[in-house]
Amino acid sequence: MAHTGLLQRLNCQEYKNWMKAGQCLLLLKKSLQEFVASEMRVFHKQLSSRIPPPKAKCQCKAKRMQFNPRCPVCVEWKNHILDHHTNRNGDVHWGNCDPSMWSGHYWEVAKAYMPRGCTDKKEPQACDASALLNLLTTCDRFKGPDLSKVREVIKCRNELMHSSDMKVSSAWLKDFGNKIQNFVSEFRHVPGLKEEGSKIQAVLLSNWAILEQSMDTYDGVTLECDAAVSLSPICDLEMLMIDEMLQELYYQLEEVDTLSEKDLDSVQKMQNFISEHKDLQSFFEADIDKLALLLKKQTELKVGPNQE
Repeated sequence: MAHTGLLQRLNCQEYKNWMKAGQCLLLLKKSLQEFVASEMRVFHKQLSSRIPPPKAKCQCKAKRMQFNPRCPVCVEWKNHILDHHTNRNGDVHWGNCDPSMWSGHYWEVAKAYMPRGCTDKKEPQACDASALLNLLTTCDRFKGPDLSKVREVIKCRNELMHSSDMKVSSAWLKDFGNKIQNFVSEFRHVPGLKEEGSKIQAVLLSNWAILEQSMDTYDGVTLECDAAVSLSPICDLEMLMIDEMLQELYYQLEEVDTLSEKDLDSVQKMQNFISEHKDLQSFFEADIDKLALLLKKQTELKVGPNQE
């Protein structure tokens, strides 16, 4: 069955740790969605009361970190967004937003406080943990709690997504768990977060053990856990995490003309990992081709037209 490849990968403790950390971030994200949505609706209403509605259809466009509004309403919105941005003199990913929708949709405003890659995210449910956590640190609507606890979780998330071999040590996972619990304690006022914190702790303490079974069970292999876990959600989680890693890599590569040796190594590792597992290869076939093309272009750039 399709789960056999996943079960074999879970025989590696470091890969299992990587997956468990991803599951924790997924639980954390789900626990924040309604809270963030509620707070940003109120925030949007407050800003809207200070800014006149547009009198004509807005034609303003933003691209990446550049936005030069051409209408007075967008000028007002940009100024107010920056007034509440903790990084107002730094990078703001305006390209996440459709400025013409700022007056009417709270989430288009929220995306100005998020990292790159949120352009097509129309609601909090569509965003990953990184987007929601960054929103907490960059919009002063959420001032009050110790935001260093949020930044620690963001740092761990970035380390997880930049681990090109999809492995983290048990020591790293333990430290990550402590930082998650520190975050939960700091934001204990968020409805339901304490309960999700207990679920996260259960994931961290669970033992996803691989055992040999009869041939009629998952092609000879099955997964037994000390917590209630079914294979299909874990398989979905794996696909989600790999896809998120690939998107992170693509966003990073869009910003540079040539890749560093470290970037090239990451691309090569991702390509090799997916290619080595048939179940992943069939699912990420287009990505394998895209990664191969990236490597080819970079090789040609390094060799040069006169050195071939």
